[in-house]
Amino acid sequence: MNNRTSCPVLLMFFIAVSFKAAPVQAAPGDVSASFDSPCKYPSGLATDGRNLFVADWRDAIIHEVDSSDGRLIWSFDAPTLKPHGLTFAEGKLFVSDDHTGRIYALNAETGIVQSTFEAPEKKATGLAYADGVLFILADGKIYRVLPEDGAILGYYDVPHRACRCLAHDGRYLWVNNRIKDEFYMVEPESGKVLAILDAPGPHAAGIAWLDGNLWNVDFQKRKLSRIVVTDEPMYRLSDTRQARVEHVWTFSNYGPGKVTDLVLNVALPMELPNQKLLSEVEFFGRLRQPGQDPETDVYFPIEPTAKLRDRWDQQCAIFDLYTVPAQTKKILTYAVNAEVSAIRYLIIPEKTGTLQDIPAEIRQKYTVDGSHYRINTPCVQETVRKIVGDEKNTYWIARKIYDFIIDSLEYEMVGGWDVPEVVLKRGSGSCSEYTYTFVALCRAAGLPARYQGSIVVRGDDASVDEAFHRWAQIYLPNYGWVPVDANRGDAKSPADQARGIGELSNRFLITTQGGGDSEYLGWGYNAFSQYKADGYCKVEEEHFGLWEPIKDSDEEEATTNPAAADSGGACR
Repeated sequence: MNNRTSCPVLLMFFIAVSFKAAPVQAAPGDVSASFDSPCKYPSGLATDGRNLFVADWRDAIIHEVDSSDGRLIWSFDAPTLKPHGLTFAEGKLFVSDDHTGRIYALNAETGIVQSTFEAPEKKATGLAYADGVLFILADGKIYRVLPEDGAILGYYDVPHRACRCLAHDGRYLWVNNRIKDEFYMVEPESGKVLAILDAPGPHAAGIAWLDGNLWNVDFQKRKLSRIVVTDEPMYRLSDTRQARVEHVWTFSNYGPGKVTDLVLNVALPMELPNQKLLSEVEFFGRLRQPGQDPETDVYFPIEPTAKLRDRWDQQCAIFDLYTVPAQTKKILTYAVNAEVSAIRYLIIPEKTGTLQDIPAEIRQKYTVDGSHYRINTPCVQETVRKIVGDEKNTYWIARKIYDFIIDSLEYEMVGGWDVPEVVLKRGSGSCSEYTYTFVALCRAAGLPARYQGSIVVRGDDASVDEAFHRWAQIYLPNYGWVPVDANRGDAKSPADQARGIGELSNRFLITTQGGGDSEYLGWGYNAFSQYKADGYCKVEEEHFGLWEPIKDSDEEEATTNPAAADSGGACR
């Protein structure tokens, strides 16, 4: 098997070569080329900077493949019965054995072993190399060792318990997740996950980095794939859903006095990279008198008094609702059909530049103070100095603040909107308090930040949202506004902690983008009301959201009448 001029019988598995042309604008995770694996049971992948090397786990053979066309160049016997991880280091091909726990260094031209040493743990499944350090993934840890004898330099936990393979791109470590079918870009010194990429197949068995692309060999599909990492746009959309979403606002005056000068301001959803509006926003009103049966409520179209934009360019519908007598309830609903997608940015820290790379008008507008931020207080100023230090890179400024918050706070769904100094001293907060604290610390550090608010899918596609959700956005050069949800990042594993930066699921209809102290929304989102009372009034105000999937064309057409949606009580 060591004759470099011949190809083994295993060539029967190497049948057709098929390339997929990269899209004009390829998103991170797109497959730009693929061809068949040279073997049926691939278990490791490496590159010498020109060609690819694939380990066959069952037959203990290593195959060299031309990366330009998938042609099998030659095959040779592996130095162990169960080859798994592969990497090139210092001119030698290193092979790990997940059965005996040994690491072998061999000459890839001849297949002859030149040295061997014992791995830190027996289940050594992944190998990578950079700057004189060999990385070994074994039994839930990533070890940094000396390639000549395996002396341990340091180690940290894998991003997720299901991680198996490693690669190095010259700056960052890449790690796969076998269960979630994801790749993680990892800071190699600390093990911190910086970005997440979807795998193209269900069983990534090996990864390698070649010419600016991540390569993957899949055990189940038996395919070698070249995966786009950096291209335009720097985000990926997935899991698109179409739904009819309602926002329902109710205002009850139990008296005995009357409410006057009632004004309701409603934040209007907008077009965003991950959100398309499929219909105009329609408004409906209801008025319920004392003793009236809710089933007899009649919906009637209502138009806003005005549509105005606040200081943050958020469009709001303004409703002058005037007087509400005692024992009366006013109800206002808006409905819109929307298409929402999950979005995930792949952020390369060195591409985000410094604060000076941010347009001056954005820096000036989104670093101002506010009554719920209090960025000039000693507490906020001292905290941000301690966190950020002399960091200049915009991603790392945000990441250090993000990590501080998820380490310092515990989520508590209390609906509070206290200021950052109180939240930090208390050590807990609601999603809004996580957001205010993160935005305040970013602004104090000179990094533009704001927030988004939404109506949320709660479980089933047809569902009711009575809590809503808010998170932050930061402005990064070359990326623009990127979502940051420190509340979501409050997780155990490094992989799940990273999901709060640059990632949103398809569960949100985003209604609001703001920075606080809005002329029409104050510090709230979705909607905000103001009124006066003539005499004592017991008032109750309620907001909730309703989600309903848009039906397929062969089913009953989705209605735009909220009364029809309420009938049957499916969402209540």
